[in-house]
Amino acid sequence: MAKERKISPEKQRIAANYEAQKRQFFAEGYEEKEEVISILKANLMAFVTAGPIAILEIAVWILVGIPEKGLLSLNSASWFWVFFIASIFIHELLHGVGWSIFTKGKWKSIHIGMMWKTLTPYCHCKEPLKPREYLVGAAMPFLVLGIGLFAAALAAGSSLLFLLSIVNVLCAGGDTTLICMLFSYLNRKDNCYILDHPTKCGFVTFSKSS
Repeated sequence: MAKERKISPEKQRIAANYEAQKRQFFAEGYEEKEEVISILKANLMAFVTAGPIAILEIAVWILVGIPEKGLLSLNSASWFWVFFIASIFIHELLHGVGWSIFTKGKWKSIHIGMMWKTLTPYCHCKEPLKPREYLVGAAMPFLVLGIGLFAAALAAGSSLLFLLSIVNVLCAGGDTTLICMLFSYLNRKDNCYILDHPTKCGFVTFSKSS
C-alpha cells in the first residue's frame, strides 16, 4: 500500500476554507471553472511569457551603454546571492500585499507558507476577489522586483540591480503565465470571482449572469 502523504494543519484549513467558499458560490447559482496548469508547464511557459521581457531589458541595457562600466565585482556577486535569496521571500510578500488591499480580512486573509519538500515559499489568498483585484496581487512581484528594479538599475547604472531584475522577471514567469490566463476574465460583464486553488498552480473562477 502506498504511503499516504501527510497534510499540514494549515493546508487542511486552506482546503476546508476553499470547500466552504465553493459551497457558498454553488448555493448562489455560480458556475465553477478551473484555470490550472502543471508545475512543468508553468516552468516552460515562464520562458514564453516572461522570457521576452527579460530579453527586452537586456537589449535596453546594452543600447544605453551601461555595460561599459563593467561586470559585477566579487563583492557585488556575493551581495547578488544575498539579495536574490531575500527576493524569493519578498516575491511572496508582494503577492500578499497586493491581494490584502482588496480582502475584507486584510492580512488575516493571506497565508504565506513553505513547501518544505522543495523549500519553496508560497502565498495563498483565502478570499475570493474580482478579476482585476486578483490581477493586482498576481502582478506585484513582476512589477516591483522585475520592472521596478530594472528602472532603478538604469537610474543608478547598477549591474547588480540589473541582474537581480532579470532573474526576478524570469522567476515571475509562473505569475505572468497565470496573468495571461486571467486576461479573458478582466472585462467580463457577468458576476465573476477568482479564488486561489488550494493545491494546484492556478485559480478557480466562479461566475454567473447578472
